[in-house]
Order: sequence, then structure tokens, then C-alpha cells
Amino acid sequence: MSVNNLLTACLCTGRHLHKPKRENRAPCFQLSEMKADGVLSERLGARTSPEICKLAAESSKMKKIIAMLLAVVMVFALCACGSSNNASAPAADTAKTDAAPAADAAAADPADDFHLDLKFSNVFQPTEWNYKASEKLAQMITEKTDGHITVTYYGQNELDCYGDSVTRAVNGENWMGLEEPSLFADYAGDAAMVLAPMLYSSNAEYNYVMDSDFVANLEKELAAQGIHILDTHYSFGFRSVVTNLDVKTPEDLKGHVLRATSSALFTKTLECLGATANPMSFTECLSAISSGVVEGFEGSVSTLAGAGNPYELVKKVAETNHLIATRWLFISEDCWNTIPEKYQKIIEDCAYECGMWEQTSCEDDEATQIEFLKSQGVTWNEVDIDAFSKACEPVIDWIVEEYGSTYEAYDQLKGLVAEYRANNA
Repeated sequence: MSVNNLLTACLCTGRHLHKPKRENRAPCFQLSEMKADGVLSERLGARTSPEICKLAAESSKMKKIIAMLLAVVMVFALCACGSSNNASAPAADTAKTDAAPAADAAAADPADDFHLDLKFSNVFQPTEWNYKASEKLAQMITEKTDGHITVTYYGQNELDCYGDSVTRAVNGENWMGLEEPSLFADYAGDAAMVLAPMLYSSNAEYNYVMDSDFVANLEKELAAQGIHILDTHYSFGFRSVVTNLDVKTPEDLKGHVLRATSSALFTKTLECLGATANPMSFTECLSAISSGVVEGFEGSVSTLAGAGNPYELVKKVAETNHLIATRWLFISEDCWNTIPEKYQKIIEDCAYECGMWEQTSCEDDEATQIEFLKSQGVTWNEVDIDAFSKACEPVIDWIVEEYGSTYEAYDQLKGLVAEYRANNA
């Protein structure tokens, strides 16, 4: 093998260890040229072929070492740059992490995009406290939710009332109503027993029962049937018999026809009081009195002093106080469950505030109304309460049979009233 070929082979032995650039191959190609002009002999001197190969190998080894050192230097340099660039990253990332939840929470609040239009209906006239409380409630909810929930109130029997109103809630409509408890008895039988005749003698006694576990359990039962009770404190006095008759005992009402509400419980109670009941809306009642279809009605002082001036047609009040004039505020359970919690809390607070406002307003106003009615020729007479109480006993049996309520429920309610009286004697 010639010296040129030998040197070429030795120099090319380590090519797999580094990139085969043209400059690394040049010495092999230049060897013959160097030999030809006599330079080779001068530079290599008298070295033999093995020595030449050794020299080439040592040269290749040095190149590998230098290359490795350069690679190590580059690695350290890159690491240093990376550390420098990321030195402030943790703080920045932490700041971003801390800020993100608050921003996301604000952006994700479903209440911001929630809107609901509610229809609110009952039978009451503008002069009655139920009407005033309903109007106040609709306005308060709309304002306090910043218009996210708008409540439009329809009084005076303009939209569905009584049992039809309850049915619309059960059907899941965007609906709010204010009706007496017995109208919920088809869905929870003991609701009718809450309104048992001759049970209460004051708003305080009634409120004590409304705030009890007994009523709380009723509300759960009604919720399962699609009715969400918002408040139970919308009472406006006690109901008595209003006619042009001298009524002191149940016997005095026999053979006389009086207007009753569409509530079956009210109708049954009026019949047990001795009268014949003719259910109709109060908007029909005045014309029915004028035409002789009925001879009066059972109702509250505020009703007698209310729209249409009933006191001009009937002038005598028999103070039976047989039923508390109360209403329960309700909404569709399905509709209620769509409302964000923050708005639910507002509605509940408004509902309670307006209910208690109605109670106190009625109590304050009733004395004034009585004085006004007396000035219009209306008279009041005491009745034989024991006789009327005994006459109403069959109503309890009827509630048990009609709605599947229990005598135990009645005993519980009487016990709660007795408990209040004992604590406040």
C-alpha cells in the first residue's frame, strides 16, 4: 500500500464520529499533490508508514476530544440561558394562576345571563291588602333583581285564580299565585286541615303554626308535587258572615243563600254554619246581591270596605270569625329550580317582608275601616261562638274524608295553638 493510500485510510477511520464535511476529507486528497512537489518528504521526514498512521490517528483523536469539549461548553451555555430566561417565570405563572379563578368565576356566573318573566295572579281588588301586598311584591322582586326577574301582577281575577292558578304551577309554567291553603289539599291533604274552622283567634297564633315543623313538612310534600311555597303569612283578618239579617246562631242562616269562594272547604264551612252556599268570584258577587241571587257573603272587613262598595248593599256583620283570611304565596317548583340561588334568596326575602307588611297593615287599618263602615250604617253583633264551633265540627270529618287528612294532624295543630297560648298567657 502506498504512503498516500495508507494515510488516507488512517485519517478516514474516525469519520463516523463526526459530520463528513469537505474540509475533513481535503488532507487525503492533497497528499499526492504534496508528495509530487517534494513537500511531503520534508514534513514527514524519515517516518515509516506505521508512524504516519499513528500520527494521523492521534490527530483524529484530538479532533474528537476538541469536538466533545465544544459540545459540553455549548450544553452548559444553553442551560445557563434557559435558567436566566425562566428566572422570573414562577412568579409570573403564580400571578396568572391567582388571577385566573376570580376572572373565570366572574365570567362564569350564570346569574348574569339569567332572565325570567313571571305572571302573578289572584282575585283581589285594589282596595284590599292582598292586592296592595301583591303589587308591592311584584315591584320589589323586579327592582331587587335588577330586572333579571320581572313579575307582572294581574289582580281582580284577570287571569286564572283559585284552583286553576295552582294547576298552572303544577304544570310548570312561569307562574306565581296567592291562594288559600285548602286549594293545595289535592296535593297534600293536611294543607286543608291548616285552615280548619274556629282554630285560630289571632295572627300571632296563626304565625306560630306557620313557622312550625308541621307546615315545613307540608311544604316539602307540595314541592314533590310541583308547588313551591314561598311564604304563608299573607293574612288579612278573620272572616265573618255579612248579610242584612240578624244572625246570632246557625239556625238564623238556614234557608238563606250566601256567596262562597270556589274553595270546597269554604263552601263546606259556610254550609255547616247553616247557610246555602253559592260559589262565585267576588266580581260577580255584588251583582248577585243586587239581583237577589245571594243575600250576602262570608268575608273579611277589608272585603266589605273594598272595591264596589259592598257595604252599600249589606249592612250587618255577624262576628263568627270562623276562618282566618289567609293566603299562601307559591310558584311552580320547576320554574323555581331554574332560578339562580342569589335570586332565590331575594325572592324569599321579598315574599316574607311583603307578607308581614300585609299583616301589620291590615291590623293597623282594620280599626279605621270599622269606624268608616260604621259611619256608613254597618253594624256588628256578637254571636253564640260555642254554637257555631259545634256546628263546624263536621268540617273536620269532611276534611279527613275528602282530602285524606288525619285526625292526628288536627290534634297537632290544636296542640300548637294551645302551646302558643300557654307560652303567651
